[in-house]
Amino acid sequence: MSRTIFARGAALAAITVLALTACGGADEAPAEPDPAAGVAEEEADPAAEEEADDAASDAGGEEDAEVSTEEEGGDAAAAGEGTVVEIGTELTDEETGDVVTIVSAVRNNPTEYYMASDNPDGEMIYLEVAVTPGEQFGGVVSQQDFLLDDGGEEVNYASTADDELTAAGYTYFEGAPRRDGEATGYIPIYVEQSGDVLKGAYVRPEAKILGEDETIPEFRGEFEIPAA
Repeated sequence: MSRTIFARGAALAAITVLALTACGGADEAPAEPDPAAGVAEEEADPAAEEEADDAASDAGGEEDAEVSTEEEGGDAAAAGEGTVVEIGTELTDEETGDVVTIVSAVRNNPTEYYMASDNPDGEMIYLEVAVTPGEQFGGVVSQQDFLLDDGGEEVNYASTADDELTAAGYTYFEGAPRRDGEATGYIPIYVEQSGDVLKGAYVRPEAKILGEDETIPEFRGEFEIPAA
């Protein structure tokens, strides 16, 4: 696999927008109570007030029970979320000047991805990446460039899982055009054969510089996703 890139020198400043060609209302306030009426009520029947207090106490206990039930439900929901693991691996592409950081990963995410159906060995992973592009070339650092080992084969992003990633509250990494500067986000990647520790790689394919008889070699940087 190879790509074509544009040099971003002064002579080509007008075309820096060109990119690396990838292959692959309110309630009324309640009336204030009449103090005199309250005193008269208390003097007339002190026992009634005691009964009222007992009833209020019982109601408070029921309220506490309801709150406790809600909290248990919230914990159950949290248990169904993915687990964040820190990575912090920085990869520098000397040819392009790009700095790519594998920040973290969210493991064991609930998913409806089609490949996850009836597969107890698979795992949906949200890979968090940050890209600081170099200034020499145009182009895009693509989500397709991030790979995970899947039983001896390398797989990249699960393209139909971006909606569930954003629904879970994460920002989808749509790629990083070098002309736009820094970019960060999460990439959904599904592996059919998961493990405690997963190996991954960022791979920029070999690229030919447009208008020049020069090719820059492929860059490959590796990282590991630790166990959750």
